Amino acid sequence: MSEIVLTHRVEDVAKWKSFDDERSANLGAFAKNIKSHVDVDGGDLVALTMTITDRDGMSAYMKSDACGAIMKQHGVIQPVNMMKHGS
Repeated sequence: MSEIVLTHRVEDVAKWKSFDDERSANLGAFAKNIKSHVDVDGGDLVALTMTITDRDGMSAYMKSDACGAIMKQHGVIQPVNMMKHGS
């Protein structure tokens, strides 16, 4: 299992936050300890941190049309940057 951080911009932070439960349910198939983070200065940059439990499943999901549609609904602005701890 590895910890990752996803960062991206959003059209509307309040709208994006309103989908926290749905986002956690969708990502919960591939990860645990899912947390959302917002810019302390009120900007449009947000982040998700999580522990990946199924790397292949997560990768496939992130590339899927279904995930793309959900990100659009949530107001995600591409690109989504994924970072992991260590090498």
